[in-house]
Amino acid sequence: MPTPNDSTVSNYLFDNANEDAERQVELLAAILDVHTELVLYDLDIDTRWQCLDLGSGGGSVPTMLGRPLFAVEHVVAIDQDPRYIEQREGLEIRQADVMTADLGENVFDLIHARLLFMHLPEREQLLRRAIAALKPGGLIVVSDWDCTHLDEMLLTGDDELREAFLAFQHGLITLGERRGMDPAWARRIPAVFAAQGLTDLGALVYNKLWYGGQPGMQLHACNSRQLQEPLLDAGVTKRQLDVLRAGMEDPQVIGYTYPMYTAVGRRPR
Repeated sequence: MPTPNDSTVSNYLFDNANEDAERQVELLAAILDVHTELVLYDLDIDTRWQCLDLGSGGGSVPTMLGRPLFAVEHVVAIDQDPRYIEQREGLEIRQADVMTADLGENVFDLIHARLLFMHLPEREQLLRRAIAALKPGGLIVVSDWDCTHLDEMLLTGDDELREAFLAFQHGLITLGERRGMDPAWARRIPAVFAAQGLTDLGALVYNKLWYGGQPGMQLHACNSRQLQEPLLDAGVTKRQLDVLRAGMEDPQVIGYTYPMYTAVGRRPR
């Protein structure tokens, strides 16, 4: 029987079939799409480019690429459960596990992935396949959160909330690490790109302050609901989860999200 670290099963921590999953992908788009749009805008994307989005989740990035700002004529979105991706003209949705999907070779001008590689134990294997799928001169963009400074995120709140927040965060990271997630991977992406022979490297770090009741805080409460039973099993108490959820709706509470590291690299011509 496969174990959670077996590469034949999905290692992604969250399940799109969960009742809170739709809200989660909405919150992620609200938190991150501004940053992603800025990064993509700087790439001077041509409408004729062949673009691939790996692990598309709610589909906000492939949708973004089809809007007038970019107007890309053909985008491929791959996700093992694409139920939240809205079909549109020019968007090809493929239901597949990114670790086994056929990405082809010399196909794409741009490959994008957000909050995917950090969750995959065999992330560098996927990266090699993605690079091979790029046309010579093609670009790859990888964005992931750095989750190594959890005690610096919450700026206000009483001692009970701070304790509950950190208990939740450490529980969440523990669950992820058991599945092969690397909370420190994001900062290493440019170095990994260089080791894989990519050129024209660039990177941008994004973070923002949020108030309770705003998406950046609500995401923590949403994540806690999706993973309540595993978190309880990992030692987080029900009281701590209740305190966390109340705090994430309190407008007197402020805090940062995880820093997002986005790296860009080019396959040599």
